[in-house]
Amino acid sequence: MDREFEVLGQRVIDDKYLIAELINEEVMKDKDEAAAAVNREFIQQVIDTRAGFVELLGESIKNSCQVEKVYEAIDSWGLATGRYFLEANMMLDDALAESSLYRKHLVKLIKSEGKQRDIDMDTLFEVMEFFHTLLDHAMFSYSSAYIDAYQEKLKEARREFFELSAPVVPIADKVAILPLIGDLEIDRAQYILEKTLTAANKLRISTLVLDLSGVVKVDTMVAEQIIKIVQALNMVGVKAILTGIRPEIAITLSQLGIDTGSLVVGGSLKQTLEKLDFMTL
Repeated sequence: MDREFEVLGQRVIDDKYLIAELINEEVMKDKDEAAAAVNREFIQQVIDTRAGFVELLGESIKNSCQVEKVYEAIDSWGLATGRYFLEANMMLDDALAESSLYRKHLVKLIKSEGKQRDIDMDTLFEVMEFFHTLLDHAMFSYSSAYIDAYQEKLKEARREFFELSAPVVPIADKVAILPLIGDLEIDRAQYILEKTLTAANKLRISTLVLDLSGVVKVDTMVAEQIIKIVQALNMVGVKAILTGIRPEIAITLSQLGIDTGSLVVGGSLKQTLEKLDFMTL
């Protein structure tokens, strides 16, 4: 039986570019010819990649008796390919859709070769079953790697967004401003709190103006996060002045039962900066 697996696997390897071209024809049949011509070099790279995958499947069929080694190779391919296609801005759905084309053309090839070599049906069915399992596992490995890399990219983008969304800007000796813009969910508020305390210590500021005029959504959770930031600053000796408080923010603070008299409120940012300039003269 091992001999039949080797023969069929080798046939898959020998026809890897034929299979890759057939798959490419089906993928490109509805594409614009002019666009295809412009991207000819990239298309050839994709064909080479498909041929490489077909070869991997062929080698896996040949080495079916070394199951652990075969699946390690499939996992390695999935990890590298999933990350590569994400970097190339290819959609996961497009890649997964091609699995049916691999299945279609490789099954046809294996059946044809099996008949020509008069391989018994039981053996042929075993080869088919092994091939389907390999392809399913390859798609799973590819998808997992793609999703993991995508999530890493999202985390990095979120980290960069947080970094840019909490700029503590010195405007005078021991005075800085922190303009808050957009939604203030818990994760972002926690990041702002940590960065603000670090910046306050590093810049040796004694007064920090928190401008809320750019905060889009104001609810109980947002108000609580703002109070936490103010309280934490007070604990390290930094006077926090809130500016840009719109009526809805004031109402939310009142509904929380917070003594707004304990907060330093400066009206608009312009008014506050003018007062600070006066105070520093």
